Amino acid sequence: MAVEITWWGHATCTVEDSDVRVLTDPLFARRLAHLRRRRGAPPPPGAWRADVALVSHLHADHLHVPSLARLAPGTRLLVPRGAPRAV
Repeated sequence: MAVEITWWGHATCTVEDSDVRVLTDPLFARRLAHLRRRRGAPPPPGAWRADVALVSHLHADHLHVPSLARLAPGTRLLVPRGAPRAV
């Protein structure tokens, strides 16, 4: 099986390989502070499914707690140092 990458906007993408699904920097909002989606709607609920969600750093557009709350219970989070208090 080939690696499949789906870009959802900004830093959010899904990487699938060998039946493992990794979601990067989930941001499922139309707007956040000065950022706004220019094209398309936020990712559909199917994009919220992941085995692992990776948060690259602690900026609000990468560590978006409301988007993380939409992930299924049991989704593993991989976060940088200092993030567990925020999550």
